[in-house]
Amino acid sequence: MIRYISLVLIACFTLFLSGQPTVPSPVQTGNLRVIVKNFKSDEGKANVIMYKDAYTFPDKPDRSFRTIWTTIKNGYVDVTFENIPYGEYAFAAYHDINDNHRLDLSIIGIPKEGIAISNDAKGFFMPRFKEAKVVLNNPTKTIVMTISY
Repeated sequence: MIRYISLVLIACFTLFLSGQPTVPSPVQTGNLRVIVKNFKSDEGKANVIMYKDAYTFPDKPDRSFRTIWTTIKNGYVDVTFENIPYGEYAFAAYHDINDNHRLDLSIIGIPKEGIAISNDAKGFFMPRFKEAKVVLNNPTKTIVMTISY
């Protein structure tokens, strides 16, 4: 019995010295609005793809963080990714003119449909994540991308 009381007293004393138990703070999240402009027509659909790492960006949309398919109106799209944890992300969008749910490429890998990258980043073939990254560190953020054909 004395041993049990000693263990309880030691546990209480340890808690008293260490203060209140720490509770992890909730992850901060925000909404990221993406506007893509300069579509050459309203035909088909637009796919706006959100990536959270360099490994998947931009050529692994099946491993993206989030994706939004939407219709094009008056040459642009306006979508919002909601409840996104603060951090770094990169975006790609394409104009799926024939509505086949994929980016059509030529035999040598050049896109046949319009594409856009966050920060309007360019690269020799495709831009890298670090050139296209967007930092979400506020409750709301808006980015604008321009589609190229």
